Amino acid sequence: MANEVTSAAGSSGELVAAEIVSRLVIDAAYSRAVMPSLVRVADISSESTLTVEFPKWPLLAAADLTEAADMSNTAVNTTSTLVTADEAGIMITVTDMLGNGTSLGGLEPFAMELGKALAGKIDTDLLGVAASFINSVGTSGAALTEADFLSALYTLELGNAKGPFVAVLHPYQVNNLRSAIASSTGAVWGGLSAPTADVGALGSLYGVDIVQSTNCASVNANADRQGVMMPLGNQCGLAYVLKTNAKTEFQRDASLRSTEIIVTAVYGHGCVNSAASGGVKIVTRHE
Repeated sequence: MANEVTSAAGSSGELVAAEIVSRLVIDAAYSRAVMPSLVRVADISSESTLTVEFPKWPLLAAADLTEAADMSNTAVNTTSTLVTADEAGIMITVTDMLGNGTSLGGLEPFAMELGKALAGKIDTDLLGVAASFINSVGTSGAALTEADFLSALYTLELGNAKGPFVAVLHPYQVNNLRSAIASSTGAVWGGLSAPTADVGALGSLYGVDIVQSTNCASVNANADRQGVMMPLGNQCGLAYVLKTNAKTEFQRDASLRSTEIIVTAVYGHGCVNSAASGGVKIVTRHE
């Protein structure tokens, strides 16, 4: 009987399975990755290049003029940062014995874990390059304080960064900040302690949205965690270059009696503005 849809290698059944798993991987990866939605993004998926050049404009200043006197020219010399996309991926092997005991829907847990792994890789890469920011607040070996948070905000404002701003912090840093606020007697909270809602949710503080991520980098020989406060979106000093979304392929290993599930993506990441207008790293004690 011809034209059967089977699960054999190279068959339409295998291709359908790969497409279903691929969609599950993409959904898991890009719902779990927090950083791409916060930083500057360049989509080159339809372009025949792997690189993006991000220009940085100089700070221009106007001057007083004298009547009947010719104006002098102001040179505009831009600088730029090149970000190159490259491959990242993960492979797992599902044995026939395991596959025989499940259905196509049983691949969902594997797909979800692959997606989460890719999401973690993307966030880790983007949070890691925050080390390139020139400005830093916090004290090595000391817990994050409300004063550190305010210092990061002031550094952005002093550097003429354009809001809105967002802070990406490790849960331990957030916990330290909550504790500092809870024990504060500052008049800004209108009482002996901060309102419970502010301490518990901590979704926004002083107009800065707070996002938690366990992918914040360990720095200083794992003595500290490195968070970041930065402008949101196109004004951010961190950039994400998307070349290809997650792609899933199956590869049959007959002698091992198993099927390899391979997930790859092509993207780039970099710090394209290391000045205060691009972001500030927040370095405080490791959990």
